[in-house]
Amino acid sequence: MNRKLTLILVLSLGLVLNVCTPETKNTETNMLAALALAANAPSQAAFLETYSQIAFQNYSDAYTDVVALRQKVTAFTAKASPTLSELNEIKTYWRKARRSYLQTEIFRFSQGPIDNPALTGGVEIEPLVNAWPLDEGYIDTVVLTGTITKQGLIDANEGDCATGTCPDGDSAKNISVGWHAIEYLLWGADAQNNFTPGNTITQSNFTTANGSGNAQAKRSAYLLYSTEILENHLLQLKNAWDPSLSTSYVSKFKTSSTSFENVLRGIARFSGGEWGGERMTGVFGGEQEEEHSCFSDNTKADFYYDAKGLDNLFNGTYTGSQTINGYGLKNLLGNESSYIKERIVTAELFCLNEFTEDVSLNQTCNSSIVSSRFDRMIATVNVSGSATENADYNLFRYQIQPAVQEIAKALQRSAASFGVSIGDDGLVLE
Repeated sequence: MNRKLTLILVLSLGLVLNVCTPETKNTETNMLAALALAANAPSQAAFLETYSQIAFQNYSDAYTDVVALRQKVTAFTAKASPTLSELNEIKTYWRKARRSYLQTEIFRFSQGPIDNPALTGGVEIEPLVNAWPLDEGYIDTVVLTGTITKQGLIDANEGDCATGTCPDGDSAKNISVGWHAIEYLLWGADAQNNFTPGNTITQSNFTTANGSGNAQAKRSAYLLYSTEILENHLLQLKNAWDPSLSTSYVSKFKTSSTSFENVLRGIARFSGGEWGGERMTGVFGGEQEEEHSCFSDNTKADFYYDAKGLDNLFNGTYTGSQTINGYGLKNLLGNESSYIKERIVTAELFCLNEFTEDVSLNQTCNSSIVSSRFDRMIATVNVSGSATENADYNLFRYQIQPAVQEIAKALQRSAASFGVSIGDDGLVLE
């Protein structure tokens, strides 16, 4: 509908309805809301177009990065005597690939291919890609005693964990594939009060020597299979957003009347439930095992790039192998726009300086952002830390995490102006 014509209709309708009886007030409100939504429709369409472009390019980059990781793993696991430098190189490639993947997490909970099995052949992909926490005992058992096949690892994912091996005695599921399974295979356990990444795994834990039955050969096979599985699932997600494929999801997404509502609800749920909820609040007790990437100590990067993913959609921009400049949420959210922008900036206050495999990746830190090792910082809840660690914990606990929660609340408020109600379902709002 033409914007000027819509405005005239809204004003005209308002003049007519204002002379009606009180009983017509609800009708007036509903009709005005409907016309306002019609006026916003072109803007919503522009945003959904940008959203779909960013999704395709972001998943394309994540897939490309995992292909590079898998290529390194293929060469590494084919060797009888791999070296420590080769193992560290794979760890670096894992970290680099996480950067692009983490930015895609903002697409979760929006009825899209990542967690809607109806769009992916009845299989929900997200638990096969990024599920956590991990039952280390299960993986150790498979490596030491089980038979490893690619399909077997997929089938075992999210099965009930064996008695006595559930993390912290809870009822977690087996996680046999995905980012965190690969992470554990590369770094090993990160024991409580061990303030470095997991250091129980070395190059000697991988080999093709002595046949396929020993634990080292099984670990090599497990690492290769799980990386290949991750590559395949990211290709599936990339293809789902590919506008050149007639069977892709993206055409339906851009034309569906519910897509904009689903996106607002999904971003709110991810911000207030997963990212700023379970993941961040889980470490308030000081337990290292509650870190999202506890084996590699990559958790600061997890949180930073989750924020970057929202930043991309907010501004309608993306920088990767291709650059996108389009229509962002900031153009739609009215008075809440500046409020959300400020909180995204706060959510990004992490210095990415925990890389031990390639120190060239470390950033230079300053006192206004979290610069401490994340596991040392959260441990200050239970043990005394340095002044910097204490200050960093306070910044995380009392500024960063609340800012992410406030993003979800602001989206709840914003959604109402579009006739969308976002309840608290799936959110962990404080």
